[in-house]
Amino acid sequence: MRYPDDFNTPAFPAGKSVAMSRIVAVMVMVSFVLIMCVCGVIVWAKKTQNTSPFLISINPNGERWTLVAHDNHKNEIPAYFVLQESLLNKFARHWFSISDNVLENTAIWSDACSRDSDECRLGNGGDTCAIYCESNDKVFDTFHKNVLPVYEQLETNESVVWNVVNVAARPVDFRKISANGGMWKLNVLVNTGVENIVFSGYANLGHDQTEYPKTMGYYISDFNMFRMN
Repeated sequence: MRYPDDFNTPAFPAGKSVAMSRIVAVMVMVSFVLIMCVCGVIVWAKKTQNTSPFLISINPNGERWTLVAHDNHKNEIPAYFVLQESLLNKFARHWFSISDNVLENTAIWSDACSRDSDECRLGNGGDTCAIYCESNDKVFDTFHKNVLPVYEQLETNESVVWNVVNVAARPVDFRKISANGGMWKLNVLVNTGVENIVFSGYANLGHDQTEYPKTMGYYISDFNMFRMN
């Protein structure tokens, strides 16, 4: 016998009502399951909007990948961290670049400025005295005495052009990077037109708002780099 058709008889008058109740119950259960699925999708979508980003540093000389930061939405990168990293990137590019434009090189390497000049305080001169304005006297004297003679020889006798391909900077210890500066590790990849050279070393940053207003008070107080290949 088929249910409920064969039961729709005077002997079983409630058969049709029972069948309808069963159908309604099944539909309610299906609707409930669908609602639960939709709620699960909504919760999942909400969580994907709050993913925690990872910052990974990849060094150009083949070292392992390094986890730089995982803030998990609890911490924010402070402004002084970004300012220091930006200055290091710019300074390394100025230090290791040799342009095919002699006037451009002369401007960047120049020592014809002072701490009170517009080039160092306002940046009106573009990259003029860039290395001098971004570092203290000790670092610039080291560049002027030890590095500049080599660069001038390469520029004059060999017409060498150096282009900085990549600068990777990360703190030696995150906890010791503060608004007053800190120590950073650097890896710089330079293309000489013939080969790629990797320089690695350390830089220390200081802070003096009065002397270095152009760079928000930050300057390179120590800079030690070594060729790795």
